[in-house]
Amino acid sequence: MATAYEAVVEKRFKKLRYSVERLDRQKPKSRPDFLILASSGRPQMLCEVKTVFSGGYLQDKGVHVSMLDDKLENFGVFRNEIDLTKITDNLADAVRKRAALVHDEKRFKELPLLVAFLFDFFADFLHFYPRNFNADVSGILTIKSNTVRTQAFEKLSIEEQEQRLRRGSMAGLPPDSKDFVLVRNKNKTRRSIPRAFQHECITEGYGESI
Repeated sequence: MATAYEAVVEKRFKKLRYSVERLDRQKPKSRPDFLILASSGRPQMLCEVKTVFSGGYLQDKGVHVSMLDDKLENFGVFRNEIDLTKITDNLADAVRKRAALVHDEKRFKELPLLVAFLFDFFADFLHFYPRNFNADVSGILTIKSNTVRTQAFEKLSIEEQEQRLRRGSMAGLPPDSKDFVLVRNKNKTRRSIPRAFQHECITEGYGESI
């Protein structure tokens, strides 16, 4: 699933007319996953992709559980504690990879670092995460599906919405789409995200606007 999400992120950048160069295959050296370049070939950003899945230990059951386990319903009530540790640890790991790259290749030192996250439903605590995170990360990305279609649907009358839901019809509405959602770091950072890229992202609902 982590590999699949990397492909989704790469595809989204390319759809926005960026070029994507893999950096993480320079093993055994640590590197962010992608170098993002403008259509002119000029380096714009570094991007690390992270996946965070739910899971925990039930003391009274003596088992580890995850929403990826189809037997989860057999465990009874599952209480999901808000835990921001995985986000923090993954940001720190992305910063470590950036530092290793910059140590070897100084030409990348002024590029902003973006960290793209995939969360499963029970692990998505990004809304609770402070907006002044690790200063070496310029922004956090996620991907949201069908934003334009949802907005168009919400503009319809209640009656038409109900009719469409009954028929399962989305005819005449915008097609399926995927969009980057950007959470910019409110910590001071010298490495600003290019404005052109910011305007390609969704920010509403995350406590900020461009």
